[in-house]
Amino acid sequence: MPPLPISSQGLGHSTAEAIQQRPNACREQLPLLTLLPRAWHAFGLAPWRSVGLAALVLLSGAGLAVIGQDLRQIDATAVVRLGDLMVFFSLVLPLLPLLALLQLADELLSSSKPDSRPPARWSWLVRQSLALVLLETVVVLGGVAVIQGFSWMLGRISTTLAGMSVLIGAMLLLSWMFSQVLALPLLVHHRHRALQAMDHSRQIVRSNALKMLAILGLLSGLNLLGLIGATLGLLLTLPFSALLLMACCRTQTPCSSDSRRNMLPT
Repeated sequence: MPPLPISSQGLGHSTAEAIQQRPNACREQLPLLTLLPRAWHAFGLAPWRSVGLAALVLLSGAGLAVIGQDLRQIDATAVVRLGDLMVFFSLVLPLLPLLALLQLADELLSSSKPDSRPPARWSWLVRQSLALVLLETVVVLGGVAVIQGFSWMLGRISTTLAGMSVLIGAMLLLSWMFSQVLALPLLVHHRHRALQAMDHSRQIVRSNALKMLAILGLLSGLNLLGLIGATLGLLLTLPFSALLLMACCRTQTPCSSDSRRNMLPT
């Protein structure tokens, strides 16, 4: 019996599908051991620019908030409204120097291997970042409203059920917020859109939950130390935190040999 003919076209198609699906099976891993050396090396390349942008973040946030609170103490309607406006801007304006700080951190980490892509337009980056912040705010506020609604309905039946619903809802909401830690750095590094950055952050955090907990603990400790000395230490810890977050965006894929470039400080 003669052997059955094998279609080279079909074989090539199946091979192409296998090659295309193989990277999807390899989860992105955070290079935890090399984060600190890479961040320290990058910070030494442009320390004063990093400190200057960190100062802008603090001034645009805390500075405007303090001035707005002082204006709201004055018994004048126009001045009180001006104070409210300044408090509102203190929540929005820090996003601009924060984006500049993250972009600088991304450039410093890529200094040994310049990015071949054209630079992202600042207007596009600001629009996508605002959309990301707006989406996450809507999700958080909607989650809080759902938790309140369920607790109110279950509270009419049993206070125990109401308390359990609040506890479970809070845990789910906090887990979602934890999964979005890398959304803004990924948006800056990969130039994702808002929804793409949120989904990519969820995938990375889901695959590296323990590592992300360790990184968040490190960032919290660094910035708590930065609060010492009238918050002047934040001028150093904020740029270092930005470098650590941007270094987390340079993930490793164990199935890909190209990811070896992230194994050593650059």
